[in-house]
Amino acid sequence: MQHWLRKVRVIFSGAGSLVVNPGFETDNQITVSFDIQKSISGTANDAVVRIHNLSEASRNSIGREYTDITVEAGYIPGDGQDYTGVIFSGQIRDFEHYRNSTDIVTIVQAGDGDKAIRKTTISKTYPAGTNPEAVVEDVYAGFAEHGVKRGEWLFPPMDPFIRPYSICGGAYREINILGRGKKFYWSIQNQVMEVIPHDGFLPLATAVNKNTGMLDDPRLTDNGVKIRSLINPEVRPNRKIKVESERVKLNADNGEYRVGRIDYQGDNRSGTFEMIIHGESIIGGVVNEGEK
Repeated sequence: MQHWLRKVRVIFSGAGSLVVNPGFETDNQITVSFDIQKSISGTANDAVVRIHNLSEASRNSIGREYTDITVEAGYIPGDGQDYTGVIFSGQIRDFEHYRNSTDIVTIVQAGDGDKAIRKTTISKTYPAGTNPEAVVEDVYAGFAEHGVKRGEWLFPPMDPFIRPYSICGGAYREINILGRGKKFYWSIQNQVMEVIPHDGFLPLATAVNKNTGMLDDPRLTDNGVKIRSLINPEVRPNRKIKVESERVKLNADNGEYRVGRIDYQGDNRSGTFEMIIHGESIIGGVVNEGEK
């Protein structure tokens, strides 16, 4: 991958649509910066996006005509390739506009699957013998009403309920309880619901090394690794990365990790354009979660 000529697109959608920094041009982009946190936990991923000098009409449409936001980031190095990709997609929670010297800055706060998580409730009793996957299906049906799509679902082996199972309340809380008991993680990633076993991962694997943007030697943690890298949208939560590093080799680690969390911080004009990857070791095909 060639790492220069940063590109950030912001796509607003809803009753209308607006693309900030469309196409492949990198010279005359509107200034955009962002802080984004994504994880495999059952809570909404968060984003704060700052955009300079939107038109008055565009500013007035945010939160009204425009209710959703997508952030694409990466590089367009001029070799005919587009190394950008979606790093966040979700619903607008709040916004504000303020003047900074000669600029008018718009700050948008957003949550991935935010409406589904906040608004979906469920009240139901399942008879003994019901497979726990049926509960997840019902929760997802509620999420789908708020625009969440279905992604890959990989469950661990789960026995049917031996007695009636009742749930009542916020759907995300109920599925969190079920997931802890049945040992799976669920999350919404770019408005797509994914499920993995507590010690598993989705099959897509991405190489992480100096050529793909790794900036420093990885920091080894008690059960994994912490990596500072230039933004690479191919690295995503729930998936496997293969880390190529001398430090990893010296510590007799096989270099395979599940991505449990990513923190992005970027500006398409200056400063950082990085992500911090938090990975959990994969040993023998299963994730080491640091359990005692």
